[in-house]
Amino acid sequence: MLKNKGITLIALVVTIVVLLILAGVSITAVFGDNGIISGAQKAKDKTDEAIEQEQEDVGKLVNQLEEFERESLPDTVKEAIQKGTIFTVNKQIKDENGKTMTVPKGFKVKEGELIENGVVIADSEGNEFVWVPCTVGEYKKHDYEVEEIDDTSNKADGENNDKGWNTRSYRLYSDWKDDEIDEEKNKKSVEENKGFYIARYEAGVPSNADFYVDESTSDKSYKDANSKDTTQTKTGENLKPVSKAGNQCWNLISQTNAKEVSGRMYSGETYGVRSQLIDGTAWDTVVTWMSKDNNYKDIEKDSTSKGNYASSTNENKLEVSNTLFAEHLFKYKKEDSSNVGWCIGKSYQYGTFTSGYTANWTDTNGDASSKYNSYSNDTNTYKYNHYVEMATGASNNTKLKNIYDMAGNMYEWTTEYGYHNEQIGGTKYAVLRGGSFHYTSDEGPVSFRYGLFSADNAGFPSFGFRVALYVK
Repeated sequence: MLKNKGITLIALVVTIVVLLILAGVSITAVFGDNGIISGAQKAKDKTDEAIEQEQEDVGKLVNQLEEFERESLPDTVKEAIQKGTIFTVNKQIKDENGKTMTVPKGFKVKEGELIENGVVIADSEGNEFVWVPCTVGEYKKHDYEVEEIDDTSNKADGENNDKGWNTRSYRLYSDWKDDEIDEEKNKKSVEENKGFYIARYEAGVPSNADFYVDESTSDKSYKDANSKDTTQTKTGENLKPVSKAGNQCWNLISQTNAKEVSGRMYSGETYGVRSQLIDGTAWDTVVTWMSKDNNYKDIEKDSTSKGNYASSTNENKLEVSNTLFAEHLFKYKKEDSSNVGWCIGKSYQYGTFTSGYTANWTDTNGDASSKYNSYSNDTNTYKYNHYVEMATGASNNTKLKNIYDMAGNMYEWTTEYGYHNEQIGGTKYAVLRGGSFHYTSDEGPVSFRYGLFSADNAGFPSFGFRVALYVK
């Protein structure tokens, strides 16, 4: 009996020893330098290295393919226009004077052989933009000679009020800034590419909008301020502005919504640019570029012959044919001439019109109630001025450096905003630029800054916008 117990104890000890040995072997196999975990880690490291190498090789191959594509694309502006090539990658090309510009992926060069005169590019859908050549040092806002001034009425720059760059409700305030744009990214793009793009035309209504009008539908109802603004900014519509000639202007839009739809125009990787609502820096850079051209000398002071203004003299009026246009009335009280508001035209027309305005307009045909929203037959109480809105790029007289209507047809929203010295959370104001069909040219030259209206104000048929592009 004792003998059996001793054997059992020895067997137990041997078993334990064997198990310990096996455990040690297993631990070594799992955790040792050449163990399973170490081997797995080495395998992972080698896999990561292989993936990294593969990605590097793919990157090199992509770069080689892009370089091959660049080499196969035109090298000069003239050649690019002749071939009509849609660029598959961003590429710098030069004109006959050796000036360079970057044509972005997804665009072709359409016209304008000399970069200094404004070269036009177009995407596959016909949207057009003009290259603005500048260094990063030239890409800047205008420095006002008189920075702080009570400009609740229009004031030009300079002590003698004769140097253009008019402002109204702008220099009186000091808190203007740009809203939701990456200024540093824009500057970097300008520095790398020596310029940026501006829409050739005021923003137009896209054809998929339910308030779109063209030549074939020119009798379509012109919606009033509230219904049109509600329609065109409806979330989920995903509407994008267009930059095309002869297009219905996208007006009666707030700065807030103009900013949103401008950013939609080019996003993703299909095109080699970013789109945004134009900012004050870009606008000033364009005006300065224009004013340096002897053909447009002093344009920042006097844009009379280059815009659809409320001019009363015949020599300053535009005779425009074969275009969309709309007529609007502005209502005043007779007793004190105080503003009442717009009587917006109920429909567009296609044909011929003369720019300018008619003061104290009268309803000679007796059809004003059917033609204009909010019109009142009470002419003993009210008087009216008559104005004409025209389609984008309708007159070559409004072209500066291949860019249309910056001087006057629509006031154009920019990203500049501020609070008029109110606390944050008060009314947010935004800056409009240029002149309009509701303003005379001496009050609103191409350089004009207008800071009188809130960013959410969409009640004016003379409020529009324009898109800017930066090469990625």
